Amino acid sequence: MQLIRSRFVILFMILLVALGVRLYHIQSQSLWFDEGWSAYAALQLTLRAAVTADATNPPLYYVLLNGLVRGFGDSTFALRYTSTLFGILLIPLAYHLGRRLFNPATGLWGAFLVAFSPLLWWASQEARMYTLLAGLVLVAATAFHQLLLAPKRWAWLVLWGAELAVLYAHNTGPVMVLWLNLVILLAWASKRNLRQPDWRVWLAGQVGVGLFWSPWFITRFLLLQDANSAVSSAPILNLAFLARLWEALWAGSWLMVGQEPVIDGLAALIFIIALVLIPWRKAAARWLILHVIILTGGLVLGLMVLGNELHGRYLVMIVPLALIPIGAGIARIQKIRLVSVLSAGLFLTVFVIAVHLVTTNPAYQHDDVRGMVQYYADNLTMDDTVLAWSYADRYDLAYYWNRLGVQARRVTLPEGGDLGAILPLLPHSGDVALNIWYTQRADYRGMMGCILGNGTVNLPEQFTVYGMSDALYHSPMLNLPKLRPFEATADVARVFQVGNLPQTTADKAVCLPIQVELLQDIDVDLKAALIVRNALGWEIARADALLADAAQRTTAQLPAGTVFTAYPLLRLPYGAPPGDYQVVLRLYDEQSHPSGYDLRSSLGSSAGKDLTLGIWTTLPGADWSQVNRSPDLPVMVDVPVGDSWRLLAHDQTGGTVRNGDQLRLTMLWEGTGELPDLTLVGEGWKVALIPGPSPSWRGEKDNLVGDNVSNSIIDDKSTEKKSDKDTIRRDWREVLIPADAQAGEARLELPDGTVLARYTVEVVPALMEAPTFDRAVGMAFPGIGTLVGYTLDGDAFDRNQPIPITLVWQAEGASETSYTVFVQLVSSDGRVIAQNDAIPAQGQRPTTGWRSGEYILDEHRLTFNEGATPGQATLIVGLYDALTGKRIEIKPGMDAVTLQEGIAIR
Repeated sequence: MQLIRSRFVILFMILLVALGVRLYHIQSQSLWFDEGWSAYAALQLTLRAAVTADATNPPLYYVLLNGLVRGFGDSTFALRYTSTLFGILLIPLAYHLGRRLFNPATGLWGAFLVAFSPLLWWASQEARMYTLLAGLVLVAATAFHQLLLAPKRWAWLVLWGAELAVLYAHNTGPVMVLWLNLVILLAWASKRNLRQPDWRVWLAGQVGVGLFWSPWFITRFLLLQDANSAVSSAPILNLAFLARLWEALWAGSWLMVGQEPVIDGLAALIFIIALVLIPWRKAAARWLILHVIILTGGLVLGLMVLGNELHGRYLVMIVPLALIPIGAGIARIQKIRLVSVLSAGLFLTVFVIAVHLVTTNPAYQHDDVRGMVQYYADNLTMDDTVLAWSYADRYDLAYYWNRLGVQARRVTLPEGGDLGAILPLLPHSGDVALNIWYTQRADYRGMMGCILGNGTVNLPEQFTVYGMSDALYHSPMLNLPKLRPFEATADVARVFQVGNLPQTTADKAVCLPIQVELLQDIDVDLKAALIVRNALGWEIARADALLADAAQRTTAQLPAGTVFTAYPLLRLPYGAPPGDYQVVLRLYDEQSHPSGYDLRSSLGSSAGKDLTLGIWTTLPGADWSQVNRSPDLPVMVDVPVGDSWRLLAHDQTGGTVRNGDQLRLTMLWEGTGELPDLTLVGEGWKVALIPGPSPSWRGEKDNLVGDNVSNSIIDDKSTEKKSDKDTIRRDWREVLIPADAQAGEARLELPDGTVLARYTVEVVPALMEAPTFDRAVGMAFPGIGTLVGYTLDGDAFDRNQPIPITLVWQAEGASETSYTVFVQLVSSDGRVIAQNDAIPAQGQRPTTGWRSGEYILDEHRLTFNEGATPGQATLIVGLYDALTGKRIEIKPGMDAVTLQEGIAIR
């Protein structure tokens, strides 16, 4: 009797300590999205309303929570305390199961491990149903083992009740039913006896449970695969995944898994110790481990079917079954006090470290919804609107909305809603705050940022708390983009609609949607890049956006024939002058074609990687003084130049240059009138840097595609009209350092001799004698030079290693344009599987500095794309203008030289 009392005293002390640690820090974290559902159900006025509150989860937990909240209130503490109660209940349940299967000492050690399990502690502080599930699993396991030993009526009733309860508690309930039916089949097979327990009673009970569950199964469960499953991210089975599963049992948060070396190491140590400690000779230990394996396998299988990723919360119901056999092992060696004390100390150490990390590191805590809503309360008025994405209402935001006194209107945008569904929900006035929750797959393609940013002059104000951020748009115009027909084709996709280029002032952003049809199944995610070029052909702005459908599924997830949209938002750099700017489109993916796919226009001609969409005409009247954006130039100055201009900033920091280099200069001025000239002065030479041409496109109008040509080009006189607001101007200039420049110093000077930057000019010696090479080519590129030969070490290469190749050029003379060399390996089916694009001699010898008759050694290292496969390949070389993407035509219809065929790729 005294021994029994001692056990209960120990168990009671474990319960008290466990309660204390579960209440520690319980209110400090904000409710997050899933807990918002719980809060919504808990606050329903009737139990019937609580039952129907969540269309994606069974109602048992919500009904219990609703009832308990009526007594405890609706605070964060009250909502989470229900999970704490279920978490405490796990301790005596674990004690009972351990005592019945092994001995009382195992029961106490099992209760100890359950009390100080980091994952069970974490689940006990979350207003969700996972500790309830763990309790039901323990109850079912206890009843199951009773039926194996000596079937009793109460055991049957408890088993069926636990099965039915877990089916109505969570969508993983069928996994538990599958577990019980599999283990009973194994029990019958091992005993070769269908009467222990009686198969007829078992079958009748399972049919009864199924009948009682059928209303939910028919009306709700069968629809789960379509609910909140726009993007599939099912688990991938491998050793790393199994290691994460084990580590999750010892981490206080799923976010901690794989992030903390201490937890990683301790989890590995516990795995080794568990293998040694567990009394494998005892049938009960083997049964419990079998339970863990079947439950885990069923859980992973179910997640793979639904397309949902694994999370530590799904493992909560399995943890007690894994801890009890470890407790049996410690009980077996408890006579060796030092070993048992060290084992207990190890588990306590893991618990303390995990709890400390969770409670002190925001990265392992819930999303700070409370902090975000407080921001809305402090910064928004009743005229403003908060937009948030979700497949249902954002109950996490709603819980804090009135409690923190937010006046703004809250609008939930439907996940998977396309433009037509979203537009009627947008406000007509006031500021708009776009809530961005990183967990929510809502707007991969950037639609809302494009719509809200269209026509604005400033970037949205950003506010970030852990787990989410907000973009605040002040009085967005909501002048929505219009689509126009457009025809362009790449090998994998057809572009058929793009946004219309409006006439705006240069300070306003432009949203340009891109719509494509996928022409073939691919395993990469296509992206669209819009590039803006000035009159000199420089890239001065760029916007990239992922191509996806309304449900945010990408090109790697859907078949050929699907239509995808991207929403790039273009902004010209601070101070861009009025005029015409070329806008080009590039389709690419980051794996196999990072530099872009070749595009063909509606006329059938190849445009290279970039295809012109049209001309973006910007009008006078931009008030850059009101734009809260940085000039984005490294050197800030305030230098008066003449009577009408002040130089505010530029990008010249000096350094080393070479003869033949093209020096590009960007400056920011304030004033009116004609911009002043600058001078680059070297040893025995001087070059004037006159103001660049007015912004206009230098290309051919015939290459424009679609109907944007007539709409976008305006009268030249209108672009020259000055506005009182156009006093800040960005100025682009370029100068070529003479090919015969001498070594020494060069200075960039203002008209009054003020030096803006100093450079050291290095002269590259001319190689006038032909170097050695392995294979001759002798192919001339008109106006540039001749590819005389190359050296390639071998005819077979491994895909895991880059391929070195040296080209030998003989220059015809300096070119006006700096051309890029491309070297590509093309597979037998026409795919580029390896490539290198670079200015000659690894950027050291641009074609603008080539001297007549000299030889240039041009080294390249071809890197294989991820999609490269073994087979035969062909090596080709050519030149292209990086500003336009157009290749140099060697002969009519020929824009590349074939160097070698039949190269073996392993």
